[in-house]
Amino acid sequence: MFHHSYRVAFFDTDAMGVVHHSNYVRIMEIARVAWMREIGMIAFHIPQGTNVLGVTKLNLSYLRPAVFEDEVDVLLEGRLVGASLQIRYALWLSRIGEFIALGETELVPLRANNLTPTRFSMEMRARLREMPWREQWPPSKEEAQSFGFAP
Repeated sequence: MFHHSYRVAFFDTDAMGVVHHSNYVRIMEIARVAWMREIGMIAFHIPQGTNVLGVTKLNLSYLRPAVFEDEVDVLLEGRLVGASLQIRYALWLSRIGEFIALGETELVPLRANNLTPTRFSMEMRARLREMPWREQWPPSKEEAQSFGFAP
């Protein structure tokens, strides 16, 4: 399971002072790119690269609001499902000791020059097949706290 921290900026919030619903997707995207960098997949995020990832599915459940200056910890897991990359996210807010949003994206590799489907390399497919995938999602509060998040 990968972990990425994000501090809520003022521009993330709306007139009610909470994170605007659309910005949860951006926070998940920031964590996804950090994960891709860590597993050696960042070439799929470089616009000048030969391949890119196209989002084909997005699900997001909002559980609690975050506000300016909150530290949101994103836990994520990714795996290969057929030719697609499936990623799930759990956003943890230490201030209240709870998950505040759960999300899932599905992405497919595309050729950058014409946005037609392609396949991950054999090496990348093998790496993605080795990624841990839990039966229970989101992780338990105890497991989230084992990352050092405050209760």
